[in-house]
Amino acid sequence: MSLLHVAEQQDKGDWPIGTDSFFQPHRAAFWVLAALIVNGLFYTVNMFSMGFRVVPITALLGILVWAIYTLVFLLVFRALDLLEQHPPEAFALAFAWGGLGAVYFAAPANIAIQSLCAKLVSPDFVAAWGPAIAGPITEEFLKLAGVVLLVLVARNQFQTYLSVLIVGAMTGLGFQVVENLTYTVNASMHFPLENQVYPVLINLLTRGLLSGLWSHAAYTTIASFGVAWFLLHPERPMAVRIACALLCFVLAWAMHFIWNSPWLEDLFDGGYGEMAVLLVIKGIPAMAAAWLFWREAARENGAYLHALAAYFVPERDLIRDDEWLRLGAPLLRYRVRRQIGWTFGLRARLLKTQLQREQLRLIRKAMTYGRGAQTLRHEVAIRRIRAELDPLVAVQP
Repeated sequence: MSLLHVAEQQDKGDWPIGTDSFFQPHRAAFWVLAALIVNGLFYTVNMFSMGFRVVPITALLGILVWAIYTLVFLLVFRALDLLEQHPPEAFALAFAWGGLGAVYFAAPANIAIQSLCAKLVSPDFVAAWGPAIAGPITEEFLKLAGVVLLVLVARNQFQTYLSVLIVGAMTGLGFQVVENLTYTVNASMHFPLENQVYPVLINLLTRGLLSGLWSHAAYTTIASFGVAWFLLHPERPMAVRIACALLCFVLAWAMHFIWNSPWLEDLFDGGYGEMAVLLVIKGIPAMAAAWLFWREAARENGAYLHALAAYFVPERDLIRDDEWLRLGAPLLRYRVRRQIGWTFGLRARLLKTQLQREQLRLIRKAMTYGRGAQTLRHEVAIRRIRAELDPLVAVQP
C-alpha cells in the first residue's frame, strides 16, 4: 500500500484491516515455495555428506561458526527492530529459500554456464571470468524469485519498502551462509596441511568478516527494492514499475559481477593485507547502494507507521510525542535505548527496549485486527512498563 493510499484511507475515515498469514495452503505459491525448499534440503544434505565423511571436524565446526555468524546478523536486525516487520515464519522461509531452494538451482546452473563458456571461448577465460558471468545471472535471479514467491504467498504482509527489503536480506543471508559453509568444507578437503580447523578460520576471516557486509544479503536487498517499488506504486504505469524493478535487478547483478570479476586483482599481491584492501574497495559500492536503499525504506516505513499510529493509537499515554517521532527511525530508537542505558543503567535500557517493541506490536496488531480485546495485552504491557521505567529515568533534583 503506497502512502498515497494511506492518506486516502484516512480521508475516508476507514482503514483496510487484515493481514495474510504465511501459511497459505490454498495458494499455489505456498506449495511451490515449500516443495522447492524441501527439495533443496535433500540436495544440500547430500552435497555435504562427503564433507562430513572426509573432514567431519571442519563440517561440524563450520556449521557452528556460520550458525553464530547468522545469529549476529539476526541480533543486529533485532536491535533495529527490523524483525518486527513480519512473524518469525516469514524469516525462516526466506532464509530457507536462500540457503536451500536457491542453492539447489544455482549450483548446477553455474556449472552449466561455465562449461558453455569454456566451449564457446576458452577454459582460461572461464578460470578468470566464469564466476563473474555465471554467479550474478543465476544467483541474483533465484534469490529474488524467493522474495517474489513470499510476496505471492502473503501479499498483505508487504505494506512498506522495509517489509520487502528485510525478507530480501534474509534470503541473501541464507544463500551466503550455505555458500560459505560449502567453501569452508571444500577448502578443508583440499587444504595442504593436515588441519581441519584452519580452513574454518580462514573462510570466516575472508568470506565472513572481510566480505560479509557486501555479499549476497546486500545484493538481494538492492534487487528487492525494485520489487517493493513495483508493489507499492500501483498508481504508476506498468511500464515504469517494471523498469524500476529491472533497474534494481541490473544494479544488483552489476555489483555481484564486479565482486566476482578479476578486476583490480593485478594491482594487489596475494598477501592477506592486500587482499583485505581489495575486498573493501570492490565491496564499498554494493554497501553504499544497499545503505541508500535501506535509508529510503526506513524513511518510508516511518511515514507509514506514523499514519498507522495516528489512526489506531491516538492516546499519548501509549505513544508519547517524542516516541511517535522516532517510530520510523530504527537507529534513533537504538540510540535512545543506548543513552538511557549509559545514564540510568541496564534495567532502564531493557525496559525502554521492551516499551518500544510493545508499541510497534500494538500498532501492527491494530493494523491487522483493529483495536479491541486483541490489542489489550499490548496496551496493558505498555502502561506497566512505563510505570516501571518512568521512576528510573526521572531527573533527580
